[in-house]
Amino acid sequence: MKPSEQFQKGFLFTLMILTGLWGVSRAANQLMSGSFDWLAAVVPFMMTFVLFFHLMVFQHRSKEDERWRRIMERSFFFSSVIVMTALAAFALFLAPHLTDWTALQAVLAIFVLFGLANAVTTIVLTKRM
Repeated sequence: MKPSEQFQKGFLFTLMILTGLWGVSRAANQLMSGSFDWLAAVVPFMMTFVLFFHLMVFQHRSKEDERWRRIMERSFFFSSVIVMTALAAFALFLAPHLTDWTALQAVLAIFVLFGLANAVTTIVLTKRM
């Protein structure tokens, strides 16, 4: 591994640790104040997971080959299927007012779900293919 690649991996790992600590402190602060807003707490953890995603697929994404193209195609396909299923579930739960979510919370949850689904499927496909 080149020194520049080693530095980038170390930098990503350091950022991942810092954003994880930020998320834990933010969630702990909200729990101690008595009001927990999951929308405000999920942002640092989503950022941490995105950094973890980049750390896991770092060595694979530099190659522009057929394998990487197929991994990305399949990842977006599986992520789309997961998000469409989640949208159907949201429609079933939000239509009869079973939750007290606002439209903004539902849209943010969909974005978080798509980001997580895409990252997880890409990591799994990278390890399997």
